[in-house]
Amino acid sequence: MVDLLVKNGKVVFPDCTIEADIAVENGKIVAIGLRGSMPRAEETIDARGKYVLPGGIDPHTHIANPFMGKSPDEDFFIATKATAKGGTTTIIDFAIQKKGKTPMQEVLDRRAVADDKVVIDYSLHPCVTNPTPENLGQLKELIDYGLPSFKLFLVYRKEGLMVDDGALMKVFELTKAYGGLVGLHAENVGMIEYLIDEALKKGNTSAIYHALTRPPITEAEAVNKAIYLANYYNAPYYNFHLSIKKGVDLCRKARNTGRPIYAETCTHYLVNTIDDLRRENGINFICTPPLRTKEDQNALWEGLADGSLSLVSSDHCYFTSEQKKTGKESFDKVPNGMPGHEFRMPILFSEGVVKGRISVNRFSEITSTNAAKIFGIYPQKGIIRVGSDADIVIIDPKLEKKISAEDSLYGMDWCPAEGLNVKGWPVVTISKGKVIWDGGFRGKAGEGKFLKRVLDPELFKYPIA
Repeated sequence: MVDLLVKNGKVVFPDCTIEADIAVENGKIVAIGLRGSMPRAEETIDARGKYVLPGGIDPHTHIANPFMGKSPDEDFFIATKATAKGGTTTIIDFAIQKKGKTPMQEVLDRRAVADDKVVIDYSLHPCVTNPTPENLGQLKELIDYGLPSFKLFLVYRKEGLMVDDGALMKVFELTKAYGGLVGLHAENVGMIEYLIDEALKKGNTSAIYHALTRPPITEAEAVNKAIYLANYYNAPYYNFHLSIKKGVDLCRKARNTGRPIYAETCTHYLVNTIDDLRRENGINFICTPPLRTKEDQNALWEGLADGSLSLVSSDHCYFTSEQKKTGKESFDKVPNGMPGHEFRMPILFSEGVVKGRISVNRFSEITSTNAAKIFGIYPQKGIIRVGSDADIVIIDPKLEKKISAEDSLYGMDWCPAEGLNVKGWPVVTISKGKVIWDGGFRGKAGEGKFLKRVLDPELFKYPIA
């Protein structure tokens, strides 16, 4: 007898979808077989008529991360609980180096507030913001510790987060030598600061000017530079939150020549547009990079479909409406970020699979498998396979309802996709063989574990995801 049996579901693999049963023991998948061929189980879930997929992996969240003088109203317990409800079973958050701390100190401090709270497995991307020789000397230590992916900011100079091009070159050089991956927030800070100053001089302070002072060229120039640097060092590169058509074109061109260039986009870029910044509550929709046009949105969907983009993250960063209003006098004072991880998977299933933009197999890749491959947790995570962790989400493709902030486990007072009609919702989430959501929460704080990751050497040679 096994611990859990998921039976009669449509099991989604990378290259096919078949009706099968899945047996789980001690947190691992131990058998996949035809109906009636599996052993008896302590608990059985009938997934008839539903899709059974690897649990979602969101490699870009900012949980309880202070920014621009405000702290999100959440902690790792409520945030990962909401994430689990939405079908995600692993997140990769950030350890952003603060003034006076080393990158490793920041990692340990971040773990201290997360380890006892998380209900699903998690890891961290270290972010170096003060590239002194001492801090850069910790890159190898961080990689050996199990954190081989880094995020650097080419913006937020005034906030003390930006690194210059010289430091960026050094990080590319060191991470390539030690087996790490450089990821960037890619925007041109000089252009943006100039355009913001010009807008403010003219009295242009409304929310729409957040986007107008960060036009596509400010992102395209930085993405182009990053790809050139990666090529110069013969290194892989990961682009966080890509938002523009030109960025898709640059990634497509690089990948078509065999370069290991990886890029994500985010849920909000696929359903929201620049017009949301013109709404009465437009300041709520200020995020960075900003929301773009419908043309950019269509290009992002095309990039996901043809493989130019590797995955979709949430870039979850939740500030309440009241916190957003602290910058109501001027767009440049509004804390950047929007909530997203709770509704990431249902939105992508509905807008992607149901609307025929992508297959259910591609959906599984861009919400789970590719993140596992890129960030060094595959095949432990990201796939339905014997021996893999039993991280599973069951989606009912017929369940239809509208997105509402009232349905959020946060009790959030607004949602970027408020009112969006969604067809196809997660109804059961299983983390390491344990049901943690089935219409109600069944998990516990601290049941999630910190993941130490090792990158696949093939990641450095050609696009593996």
